[in-house]
Amino acid sequence: MNKIAVLIAVGGNDLMVPCRIFGDLETGREICDKILDMEGKLVESEDSIKYEYEIELENDHENDTIAERLFTHFYFGCGGVYSLILQEVAFDTKFVGFDLD
Repeated sequence: MNKIAVLIAVGGNDLMVPCRIFGDLETGREICDKILDMEGKLVESEDSIKYEYEIELENDHENDTIAERLFTHFYFGCGGVYSLILQEVAFDTKFVGFDLD
């Protein structure tokens, strides 16, 4: 089964927004480590491997440069990104949550 790697921005109410797509997990990790200026934490489970990045984009305006690298535009007025997850996903798989309430 074909897989790609997706960087997912996580915010309040478990809102999850895909913001970057990569051909494979290792390429994604290398690029994300550079964009975010930190190493992702490897998290392995029985059925997946992912990298987690703990970062506060909402209240830390020093990180606006990072937000500009991740999104075409952004406004964190009602909640912002507090972590990012880089994970592999197969085609035709649901993989993000959406709850604005």
